[in-house]
Amino acid sequence: MIRYIVRRVLVSIPVLLGIILIVFVLARMIPGDACRAALGEKANDVTCSAFRVRYGLDQPIPVQFVIYVGRLAQGDLGTSIRFGRPVTSLLAERLPMTFELAFFALLFASVVGITLGRISAIRRNSPADVGTMMVANFGVSIPVFVLGLLLAYIFAVVLKGTPFALPPSGRLTPGVDVKPLAVAWGLQGLGGPPRALLDFISNMYTVNALLTLQWAILADSLRHLILPAIALGTIPMAIIARMTRSSLLDVLGLDYIRTARAKGLPERHVISRHGMRNALLPVVTIIGLSLGGLLSGAVLTETIFNLTGIGKTITEAITGRDYVVIQAVVIVVAITYLVVNLVVDVSYAFLDPRIRLG
Repeated sequence: MIRYIVRRVLVSIPVLLGIILIVFVLARMIPGDACRAALGEKANDVTCSAFRVRYGLDQPIPVQFVIYVGRLAQGDLGTSIRFGRPVTSLLAERLPMTFELAFFALLFASVVGITLGRISAIRRNSPADVGTMMVANFGVSIPVFVLGLLLAYIFAVVLKGTPFALPPSGRLTPGVDVKPLAVAWGLQGLGGPPRALLDFISNMYTVNALLTLQWAILADSLRHLILPAIALGTIPMAIIARMTRSSLLDVLGLDYIRTARAKGLPERHVISRHGMRNALLPVVTIIGLSLGGLLSGAVLTETIFNLTGIGKTITEAITGRDYVVIQAVVIVVAITYLVVNLVVDVSYAFLDPRIRLG
């Protein structure tokens, strides 16, 4: 197992370098001038010349790429052209929001999708099967921006003043304050990577509230995440439901399932212990790929629900020709994909003992 993981990590390095190269070149091929996009009316020949020298844009692209990879090796993601801040601090501030949203969206998609797919497969060609697949088709068909606005209207306007009302925007109710973990734990003097990690975790409000036992803040942050998580997770939920149904139907027709039933095992044990475990292999792959898609596809959701995460950041970076932020976000998403794919491959050995990762 260890050898397999090490081999996969080593194979991933050229893939990551290739992604960095492609994004680096494509970012500089975007029409428009980064100087004029960043400075606006203040841009002129003199200021743009100084701007290009400052950010190394006056160098040939191969030279820029070598310099950039050298900085990456030192853990330096550069300084944002649009915001004038180190990209590392910018990501530490905004990436936790997207991670938190993606996690709850994937949790919703996985739990509801697998449940619907299981019900549909067990009751094949019944009204329950037709109904669950109608829900899945509805979920995969409706655009995120339509569903998000619809959910916000229903739960924030129609149900306003009822126990079912939910906040349509923001991460917390105005006036609610979340203290960083370093302050809550009295570690203000902590510095370096440990402090950066602590600040990163602090910006995930649900995790922060759990670690500091602030149940009111936890409940408030979860209420604000319900609508965006449903809006973002509906499409992967529909895909997971359909994949679960298809995979479970294939497994239930195999010989060992008939043997288990012939032995007199209860049907629920046949489904859960023999059927679902083997049917989950392709479903786990879909779930893993969905996580990367949720991280990179949260732009509309964050815009509709006024959440400042990595989706809005990459939109602003593209609009402002902020090459540094674009490259950093793509690298983070690429690493996430590689890590998730590795976890999915390793999980196969636990779901199906016949698979050996040697």
